[in-house]
Amino acid sequence: MAAAGKRIVLTADRSLMTNYRGNFLYGFIACGPYELIPEIVFDKLFCPSVETDKSTGEVKVAQCGLRRIESALLREYDRSDVFLANPEMLDKCIGPETRVVGLNVMDPLGMAPVTTTMSPEKLSYIAMKFKKMCASIIQLKKKYNFKVVVGGNGAWELAKTDRMEIHGIDTVVVGEADELALDLFHDLENGEAPELLHTFVRNIENIPMIQGPTINSLIEAMRGCGRGCDFCDVNKRSKKDMPLERLQAEASFNLRYGFDSIWLQSDEMLLYGCDNKEFVPNSDAILDLWKGLKSLGANFVGTTHMTLSAVASSPDLIRKISEVNGMDKNGRWLATNLGVETVAPSLVKKHLGVKTKPFQTDEWGAVVREGCKIMNQNHWFPALTLIIGWPDETPDETQYTIDLIDDFKETKMRGLIAPLLYQDFSERNSMHFGNLNEAQFTLFWRCWEHNIWVINDIIPIIIRNKSYGPVMKLFMAGLIRAGTWAIMRYFRGLSKELFNGRLPEDIVDHYSRRRSVTASVPAKL
Repeated sequence: MAAAGKRIVLTADRSLMTNYRGNFLYGFIACGPYELIPEIVFDKLFCPSVETDKSTGEVKVAQCGLRRIESALLREYDRSDVFLANPEMLDKCIGPETRVVGLNVMDPLGMAPVTTTMSPEKLSYIAMKFKKMCASIIQLKKKYNFKVVVGGNGAWELAKTDRMEIHGIDTVVVGEADELALDLFHDLENGEAPELLHTFVRNIENIPMIQGPTINSLIEAMRGCGRGCDFCDVNKRSKKDMPLERLQAEASFNLRYGFDSIWLQSDEMLLYGCDNKEFVPNSDAILDLWKGLKSLGANFVGTTHMTLSAVASSPDLIRKISEVNGMDKNGRWLATNLGVETVAPSLVKKHLGVKTKPFQTDEWGAVVREGCKIMNQNHWFPALTLIIGWPDETPDETQYTIDLIDDFKETKMRGLIAPLLYQDFSERNSMHFGNLNEAQFTLFWRCWEHNIWVINDIIPIIIRNKSYGPVMKLFMAGLIRAGTWAIMRYFRGLSKELFNGRLPEDIVDHYSRRRSVTASVPAKL
């Protein structure tokens, strides 16, 4: 590596520069408090660094977003000028010739719902790793006087002048930078870039193809959603589906690198190729996608997000996807994220847009129950999110979702439930643990009672990793159990603090009354 440094350096904080030992669940550890787990345990056991050239600091795999920016820049910049770097080795690639350092961020200040819920009033791992990277960049910037630009899903957290100054940032890009990247980096080099940019891609043809392997073999199948939930930033993007041939070419980079599976990044995978206003999945398009990618030689094709209304409307599609993956024969279970948010009819109607289509808003509770049942029957492990503390939420409305969790317990639904505190992008109406009422606390407690049962059941799957020996697996199992114990201990203390010394058992019993719910899915529209 020349001492002069690379002209353009792209990187992300250390909590993102990892393959999570092939288990996306480990990524959630970065949302937990920094003080809970020693840094060496996080770095070595759960989230070891991606493969890196130790002499140059170049990473062999990177986030899909960084790969997009890399490809956009390579339209004009020489390959030798654009460098993907390990954030802990920036001194090896930054020097007097460095003009711009670009950062991809997911949740840099720990303000996203998962992090604020898992690290209440504590510094999270993801925020700590970001601060650590910025401290290194600031020192190098003083020496070499380059520009720093930030983009990615969490860029909105940094879009304030004081936050930019503290972290040594010159420009923040909120939105999709694909079309803008080349002009932006030219402006940065010339000292002409604005402090803040909001931008969106107008044409799918302007999204550059990636040119190298990505974290955990994750490729972007689609953008946007169209469901219209009022709390979700994804709705600002128009829905765009990447053609199969393009996805096959991008997936091939990962398979050649050595990954044995393909993961599809999406905001709502079952809307891929959707061609109707009622949001009924296009089964042919989705099955062609799965078959076309599986044919490349992958062991399976997974996806990051689905929606339960699409699942419930197309049970045969879920079964056929599982058959393409061989899940009906090999017993493999795959996890995916699905947003429940709430099943209170009034809140669903007010906040969830058309998330329930092709069903009616007042059918959402039944749709969620049926959707999870279909997922489990076809070897899919739902990772569900709930939102607690809507600005207009009443205890009676919270009760609907409490009853849902009680039903999951009775039916032994195999999936995790992540209750998340409501977060307002304006930062004015965000929910905090100190504001929980009894019903909201009960919902948290019920969710984690369910999660502990599920986690104990799936520990063998969580620690299943060829890089762990028998002793390490025992250690990891104990660490996971200790983590769940710590969570329940926290809630037990919170109950005493919020409710005049009363224990959780004293609170939750009051909300164990049952509503009459329809267990079967209603007829499709």
